[in-house]
Amino acid sequence: MTTAAGAIALAALAAAFTARSPAVAAAATLLLSLALLAGRSWPISLVLVLLGTIYVIPEGDRAIPAPIYAGALLLIAELAYWSVGDRAAGRIEPGTATPRLLGILAVVVTGVAAATLVLLASDSDVARSPARTAGAVGAILACVAVLGALARSPHPRS
Repeated sequence: MTTAAGAIALAALAAAFTARSPAVAAAATLLLSLALLAGRSWPISLVLVLLGTIYVIPEGDRAIPAPIYAGALLLIAELAYWSVGDRAAGRIEPGTATPRLLGILAVVVTGVAAATLVLLASDSDVARSPARTAGAVGAILACVAVLGALARSPHPRS
């Protein structure tokens, strides 16, 4: 299955699981299909906004939890942009598809796990205290420091 077909299939599944607005879901899936056929990247963002908006329409319980849905949207975006990017002129080295796909899946799984932890933490009934607040601020600053260090690190050249 190509990345374009995967992105379209995931968009259709995401829309089906949120069957709150079938017309918008069908429009998003059709728009993604047309964008990938035409090789245009700008409609992909619109598709993601439409699918995200469908999820937040208030109507009873959610079919799937928000972290999993967000992971599906991230996977749709990555596969769709990958599909559009493959059309660009340039040489694609053989054997790069599998590591790239594994990297994308690793990011999605990590994101879903992190979002699930945040969701569980937000639902917990933990009393607030200055020590816990300071610990949370420290964790945020540590994350920012790690991201800053990664951003400044030299990229390997081929």
